[in-house]
Amino acid sequence: MTNVITSEGEISTRHVNVEIKNEIADERHFLTIEMPKKLDSIAVGLGDGVSITLKGDVGDFVGALNNGAKIEIEGNVGRYVGNNMTGGEIIVNGSAEDGVGFGTYEGTVVVYGSAGDGIGQLNKGGLIVIDGDIGNLAGLYMLSGDIIITGSTGIDTGDWMIGGSIYVGGTYNTGTNAEIREMSDDDRQKLKEIFDIYKIDADIGNFIKIEPKRLRPFYGDEK
Repeated sequence: MTNVITSEGEISTRHVNVEIKNEIADERHFLTIEMPKKLDSIAVGLGDGVSITLKGDVGDFVGALNNGAKIEIEGNVGRYVGNNMTGGEIIVNGSAEDGVGFGTYEGTVVVYGSAGDGIGQLNKGGLIVIDGDIGNLAGLYMLSGDIIITGSTGIDTGDWMIGGSIYVGGTYNTGTNAEIREMSDDDRQKLKEIFDIYKIDADIGNFIKIEPKRLRPFYGDEK
């Protein structure tokens, strides 16, 4: 294990990202970074084979454009963690603010705590798991992938969603073009496998599934 320890006097987003780049260039791909300050845009655009632990609270856009790296955060995150990621895994051992997994193409974001508004908006195929409650407008315009909320949602969940599935274990409020569907055996098995992997203690029998009412809400039904 290689550690990158940053001191409070010199730490900045640029400093941390340059240190990460240098470590990877020297074939050291397992990093632990102490975060004495809540910095934005840390560990962005990293590829497969890189594993980073960020110890402490971090700011906005952490893990953005992630393309295969495993990033674990031992603290709370700001807005848009995993923004537009195309692969990899981001684990947050704390709460998150708005926009978790915005525009995700592939990959997984797991938050072991509550999260804000706009979770999984424009999701195009990623898996986003929130082990807690969330705010409003989760899954707005989502096209594919899964969003799993073990707690309750705010208003307009799945608003104008076009594809994908949202699973909710608590109370919920659906938006335009979103409706409740019956959970299938495949749904229950999928949740069980995900909960086993991420050690999430939730009663699958309490979950509902939200999917689009219509697949072409803006253009009319296909003939």
